[in-house]
Amino acid sequence: MIYGHGDDSYISSETIHSNFSSNVWFGAETTALYSHLAKVLPGTMSYPDPNADSFTRLLGKKIGVVANRLLVCNGSTEAFYLIAQVFRSHTSLICVPSFSEYEDACRIHSHRVHFAKQPDFEMTLHRIKPDLVWLCLPNNPDGFCFSKKQIADWMRKYPKTTFVVDQAYAEFTLQKSFGVSAVRQHTNLVLVYSLTKSHKIPGLRLGYVISSQRMIERLTSLKMPWSVNSMAIEAGKFLIENATESLPIAKWMEDTKLFQEQLAQIGQIEVLPSHTPFFLVKLLKGKASDLKKHLLQNGLLVRDATNFRGLEGEYIRLCTQTPEKNQSLTENIAVWYSQMN
Repeated sequence: MIYGHGDDSYISSETIHSNFSSNVWFGAETTALYSHLAKVLPGTMSYPDPNADSFTRLLGKKIGVVANRLLVCNGSTEAFYLIAQVFRSHTSLICVPSFSEYEDACRIHSHRVHFAKQPDFEMTLHRIKPDLVWLCLPNNPDGFCFSKKQIADWMRKYPKTTFVVDQAYAEFTLQKSFGVSAVRQHTNLVLVYSLTKSHKIPGLRLGYVISSQRMIERLTSLKMPWSVNSMAIEAGKFLIENATESLPIAKWMEDTKLFQEQLAQIGQIEVLPSHTPFFLVKLLKGKASDLKKHLLQNGLLVRDATNFRGLEGEYIRLCTQTPEKNQSLTENIAVWYSQMN
């Protein structure tokens, strides 16, 4: 793995006041969850369900999926490594730039890995006809969305190719994502989800896979027992049983548009369009690592995105916060550029 993911505050000696680097819903209410986890903490004196069965049953009932088509994992990342292991020594095609763990999982399990950028992806898919395709919908880091129809057309056209569609950020866009019925329609589809992004608890590591019964059996046979800990299981059950309002994505996107407009007024940077509240900013002058250091001194953390395969140049990734914090970041970036002149 690389140590350049978002939210690397654990390696910083600076106090972080505003974290723009991690793609999570900053407005999630966690008080009730924290209170519940404090009450169930003594449960950690016993082993958790070996395969998170109690949570799996509850989740399956909530989303309308039978248990033999569902696998709960230690975050979506565990799912990627299990999928890559199932297809060990096969051929994979990854659309870049995207989440680096797809590539890392494939490399560990001896895949022949090919890469294609979004404009060239369909042509490369046709040329290679890989065993496995990795897509992020919407995509991290740029918030790009292939259409559902386009992906569905590919699944029908290439029935021998398995399509892994990472929908960890499905709630972070107004674009349409795949529902559970798609797995029944397409036997070559594997859907992967995260349960922590919209609830602001990525440290608990909780995700799941929906696919065919055969695929879930193969993944389960390789999965380490107790990979999902007691606190993650309890958190998941609490969130399902106490579901409140959905993430206010329309308002968040409105704030994002305003934030992007403010950033664009700085000059020296190019704000890339996105279907999500997280997006890329290309620096036309200066290094992303230097800008990150400057912002850290002011308690602002951004994602240095220059290590994403497929990006050429200097980039940072931002995830929209409150209007006040967005304004603070904009002003601090403007100050950094003014000091360079």
